Amino acid sequence: MKNGAWILILLAGICWGCIGLFTKRITVLGFSEMEMLFIKMVVDVLLLAVILYSKDKKLLRIYGITDIKYFIGTGICSFVFFSWCYMKAINETSLGVAAVLLYTAPAIVMVLSVFLFHEKLTYKKCIVVAMTFAGCVLVTGMADAQALHYSAKGIWFGLCSGVGYALYSIFGTFALKKGYPSFTVTFYTFLMAMLFLLFMVKPLALFQKITAQGVWIEMLLFSVFTALVPYICYTKGLSAMEASKASVLATTEPVVASVIGILVFSEGISWQKLIGILLVLGGILLRMTEERKIQQS
Repeated sequence: MKNGAWILILLAGICWGCIGLFTKRITVLGFSEMEMLFIKMVVDVLLLAVILYSKDKKLLRIYGITDIKYFIGTGICSFVFFSWCYMKAINETSLGVAAVLLYTAPAIVMVLSVFLFHEKLTYKKCIVVAMTFAGCVLVTGMADAQALHYSAKGIWFGLCSGVGYALYSIFGTFALKKGYPSFTVTFYTFLMAMLFLLFMVKPLALFQKITAQGVWIEMLLFSVFTALVPYICYTKGLSAMEASKASVLATTEPVVASVIGILVFSEGISWQKLIGILLVLGGILLRMTEERKIQQS
């Protein structure tokens, strides 16, 4: 499972990097970010419920009522919180700056994992995190001078999104250590997020708007490929590796998003982006090489 875990985490990052392919189309049709999040959760909860019930009904079982705290953590404290802060950061700054601030998450996970899971803090881990973060800075364009003139509020929301994003790895690891299968963790993460978002939108009016627009297929694909598949892959991969390693691998997301922007949306390419891509990929390769040496020793 160790080798497969790397592939799953990388696949999750690739799927998250494709979000722009869907959001550009759906946003133009007049759907807000909260509405898209809610629909995504409704679709994924229904699909996962059917999958888990048909596969093994025990996968829907919670071992104890107090364990709900883990899923409140992954669903509300992480998914909803970081999504909301991320959208606010985008509105207050720019997509590139918000993405860089979101990817302070690997450093946050690395520090928290030392105290919570007793992971070793090595200089190689620090180098990898520094490389991938610097790569994200260059890929998203935050290195440009104009990126230094954004509001303190926007920077604050961006940093909060990084904290929220990091919390999924932390709460998810606790749930996995408790013995919950990755599918179960993903299901209850989405369920808690859906129940919370229920109070943030007008469900009946929203479903009527989707029907009127005729975008059920787009919403289904959006839900499956930007949440269901990547969260299942990430959680499954997280069960077989340290949280700090998983968060670093997921930095493939801004690289994929940048490549899609260049190839699909004709966004400009620059030497900063190319160097950034190489730094992120180099950091990931360094992390994978270190892990192979540990396994062989």
